[in-house]
Amino acid sequence: MIESRTKKASRNIIIGVLSKLLIMLFGFATKTIFVRLLGVEYNGVSGLYTNILAVLALSELGVGNVLNYSLYTALRNQDEEKVKDLVSFFKKIYLGIAVAISVLGLALVPFLHFIINSDLPVKDLITYYLLYLANSVVSYFVVYKTAVISADQNNYISSICDIVTTILMYAVQIIFLLLYKSFLGYLIIQVSFTFIKNMTMNLMTNIKYPYLRRLNDFKRNLEKEEKNKLITNIKSTFMYKVAAVILNSTDNILISVIVGTVFVGYYSNYYLIISYMSAFIAVFITGITAGLGNLNSEKNPETSYRMFNILCLIFSFIGITGTCCFINCIQQFIPIWIGSEHVMGFSWVIIIALNFYLNTLMNPIWLFRETMGLFKQVRYLMLITAGLNIMFSLVFGLFFGVPGIIAATFMAKLVSQYWYEPKVLFGKFKQRVSKFYANQFKQFTVAIGSTCISYYFCLFAGSGTVGMVLRLFISATISAICWYILNRDTESMKMLKDTYILPTVSNVFRKVSKR
Repeated sequence: MIESRTKKASRNIIIGVLSKLLIMLFGFATKTIFVRLLGVEYNGVSGLYTNILAVLALSELGVGNVLNYSLYTALRNQDEEKVKDLVSFFKKIYLGIAVAISVLGLALVPFLHFIINSDLPVKDLITYYLLYLANSVVSYFVVYKTAVISADQNNYISSICDIVTTILMYAVQIIFLLLYKSFLGYLIIQVSFTFIKNMTMNLMTNIKYPYLRRLNDFKRNLEKEEKNKLITNIKSTFMYKVAAVILNSTDNILISVIVGTVFVGYYSNYYLIISYMSAFIAVFITGITAGLGNLNSEKNPETSYRMFNILCLIFSFIGITGTCCFINCIQQFIPIWIGSEHVMGFSWVIIIALNFYLNTLMNPIWLFRETMGLFKQVRYLMLITAGLNIMFSLVFGLFFGVPGIIAATFMAKLVSQYWYEPKVLFGKFKQRVSKFYANQFKQFTVAIGSTCISYYFCLFAGSGTVGMVLRLFISATISAICWYILNRDTESMKMLKDTYILPTVSNVFRKVSKR
């Protein structure tokens, strides 16, 4: 019996959330020990190298999205031969990517001293960089095969693998840091467990999909026309994703060059909390992406548009509550976590929160654009956005430091990507894009109003751990109430309650009562 999209998505999301929660708890503990034992300088180096490797991985960008999109129809039709065709084709591409990243990464070594603004020994910094490079390259050797798990809505398998290997890695890293306080050993452990995780995922894929075990013996090739179409989509998505990385993954590099690597460490502390919030959102996105791909492959614009509006409603709730909680709680949390010396100006908080809010509300646009195969239509857009970001960052960074560099990313997206991508998508829906803009304006009004109201009440919450928990409760409650009041009479809210929330709650009560 073939499982429904909703059932698969629900299982992926539930297991994914539990997985992320456990991983984040261990990751947070590891990060805390890391910062306290090794200091903000090493934290800055870690954040900087992570960004550098994200930029070096440009050659991968576009391939994964096209692979998943290509697999949706074949998996829905249970066409094993077509799946093998696609996986074999992408295997060659991913192996080429691994070689390309290795070459580009090694070529950058002589220029590292221009990027890193640190007092740490140069030889040590090069060694650390090479380990980060190895960790990045290792991840590409099985991804072409394990992508089938994601495209087939079986992300729970990846989540289980994540729980086991990542928690083991964090446990070993914590013990090692406490015993030896060595950044080098910390990185060697990281590379080793990345390799172990990939081998485990490869094994689990072979068990779930036995026909993928012997790809080397598979001699059939894709038809020339289909291959050309895939390459065209990869090129289009590549251009978009290259610019996206330049836009989103160069902040730490620019902060290091303009302000100093140590400030990358300070920013990384704030960004870690945002990244954890984003990780939970990513679990939800990953859980529903394949289902949306399956839905959109049916080519029914009206059905797709209804689901799009429901997702806009869900992501507006996440964006509003997340932004409100971050603004009201982060300055009280940092001193409790790693010390008051790591607290930065409130302007940092506002700009980081605005970036988070904008990215969250754009998620439905990105989800539908990619699962509907709209790659070619936006291939130049992000190049423009990335160019604007670099220009704004250089100007604002020199005048305003770190907040200026972060604000440049927000502004670049706002004046280009934010208004154009919805226009492309709504053309496919055959709907007026003005509906989207009007709704987003209403949601932003709620975000500002709920943040201001909760900020006032948070002034009476006190300080310390109890005060911070109270602030979190006040912010989440007020923002959720404001969001519901604004959206309670909308058609999307009615559909969300009647189609998903109420049936799910009813099903849970039914199962509990049977026990």
